[in-house]
Amino acid sequence: MRHSILQTATILFHLILLPCFIRAEGSVRLTLKDTSSAPKQAIEQNASALLSQINQAFDAKQSGLDLKEIDITDKAKESLASLWANVHFKCDDSDVIQDCLTTSSGFQVRQIPLLIEPQGATTADDSYQEAVINFEPSGQISSFYFTIGTNLYSKVMSSKKEVTDIRRRMQILDYVEHFRTAYNQKDINFLEQVFSDDALIIVGKVVKTQPADINNFVGQTKVEFIKRTKQEYLNNLKKTFVANKFINVKFDEIKVVRHPNPAKKDFYGVTLHQLYSSSTYSDDGYLFLLWDFKEEDSPKIHVRTWQPKYTDNSKSQIATPEDKIFTISDFEIDIDI
Repeated sequence: MRHSILQTATILFHLILLPCFIRAEGSVRLTLKDTSSAPKQAIEQNASALLSQINQAFDAKQSGLDLKEIDITDKAKESLASLWANVHFKCDDSDVIQDCLTTSSGFQVRQIPLLIEPQGATTADDSYQEAVINFEPSGQISSFYFTIGTNLYSKVMSSKKEVTDIRRRMQILDYVEHFRTAYNQKDINFLEQVFSDDALIIVGKVVKTQPADINNFVGQTKVEFIKRTKQEYLNNLKKTFVANKFINVKFDEIKVVRHPNPAKKDFYGVTLHQLYSSSTYSDDGYLFLLWDFKEEDSPKIHVRTWQPKYTDNSKSQIATPEDKIFTISDFEIDIDI
């Protein structure tokens, strides 16, 4: 009799605890470490639901995400749909525990671990990446981007700066992450908005020159720079988006410099080491962006340059000297622009 009672009690114990240990396959639980001012429950619930749906769609090889039961803005839904159409990904951890950062527009959770699978790619050069989720003050999801590395983010934000500069640096990093994700999701509309109408676009390419000595059959290389208008650049980019099944952009170095002239303190130069890959082309180079924060709620890019990291395609791999990489000091700024 005693044995039967113990056996029954054991069965009931397991039945009671079973739901605590079993979670749906692919489900993710996000927990916030610091919730001093954030709507903890809403953020945790919405982020967990989104990441779980992403994992389920990834495992089931779904062509789209089912977001109708998730508290997310329409703009974020559209952005995620565009991103999913070009690259599939899943959260690489069933339990994500992160800090909650306060931003100028709400809250943010970084360092969401992802496994990436670009559409049409047979292999992934960089299958591990991280995401950032932004939230409205209510806890509603407002955006989802691929991030720059945590060490890069910390490096840019760690220096002791004035409040305005810190706020702008955070905004620059947010835009850089949006800028990067825009290529992954082929979001031409965002790129049209973020470039000023008179933006200067400079694209560098390596060209081979004729040898000086006719008996020397080994030519030399140099970088040729081509200027484009905003519209020329965007028209070419539209063709690139159509021609490629996937585009993957990664930044693994970043330097943010505020203009040293107090009269031009609203201008920032951002230099990035960019690794670009697509279904038809790949390159390795330096991207420079000149940001204008005169209208802080709608900053614009006035200059965008790209130059190859290496000026030689042979095994010697001659790197572009550091003093030849474009910086904010290379451009005259008219404060009336």
